[in-house]
Amino acid sequence: MNHLANISTPRATILIPAYNEAAVIGETLRRLTAEMIGGEFELIVICNACHDETANVAAKAAPSATILETETPGKTNAVRLGLKMASAPIKVFLDADLGVDAAAIRKLIAPLETGEALASHGDMTVNLTGCSALVRGFYAVWALNPYLQNGKFGGLFALSGAGCQHVSPLPDVTADDEYISRAFQNDEKAFVRDVIFEVRAPRTLGDLMKIRRRSLRGTRELAALGLPTERPVGAQSGRTILAHLATRPTLWPAALIYFAMMLAVRISLALESPNTAPRWERDNSSRLAIVN
Repeated sequence: MNHLANISTPRATILIPAYNEAAVIGETLRRLTAEMIGGEFELIVICNACHDETANVAAKAAPSATILETETPGKTNAVRLGLKMASAPIKVFLDADLGVDAAAIRKLIAPLETGEALASHGDMTVNLTGCSALVRGFYAVWALNPYLQNGKFGGLFALSGAGCQHVSPLPDVTADDEYISRAFQNDEKAFVRDVIFEVRAPRTLGDLMKIRRRSLRGTRELAALGLPTERPVGAQSGRTILAHLATRPTLWPAALIYFAMMLAVRISLALESPNTAPRWERDNSSRLAIVN
């Protein structure tokens, strides 16, 4: 870590909720802190109901970080705990399995520091290393989704002090990032195009199915709450994707994979009992990509 300067007041607090992320959080933190100036950012890792070495790995990778541990599961609970401890007005929210560096964080918070926006987000790249051909085909078509044209609000984003008040208290919802995104109008959010973070894709169709189920379950939950959205969803997104595919016949085999997966997810959720408690399904296959 670069200690050429010592900043007394952090520019932002970076909150990293983590559930059993021992396999990946070390690399996330090492990349994040590699070029940080001492005291520039406050870093808080919230280990929620972990039963692995997440806390120890995080403490070793980022000795200056505050490590919180709670026995209560749930990402939203972890975020609320982190917000209570945060000292900087600007908050950066980062998933524990994503790759981003300090330079990107500085760019991300710039429009919040100037008052240009209440929230800011960047763009996402998908790392398909080790993924099956079927998963690669799915993402080739998924990348045509129109809502990605304005970046990805999720995984990594930032809120100003006023922006945090806008979404507080954060409720227990599955699609927490999407909930926060929908709390702001488009002109209140800044898309910082040169902030790019990396997400590792699930390696298998089974794990892909899990995260697609969670995504759809979460958006349906928000729709039931009556929360608005300004991005294309559902059939509207499907029509746009089909329009792109009409002129790209090389992607037609991949399109079969994409639409078969989306249909399978909907059928699977339709067959769930209405009394089934909400579940946090996640991909574990991509977390095998990094071993600390």
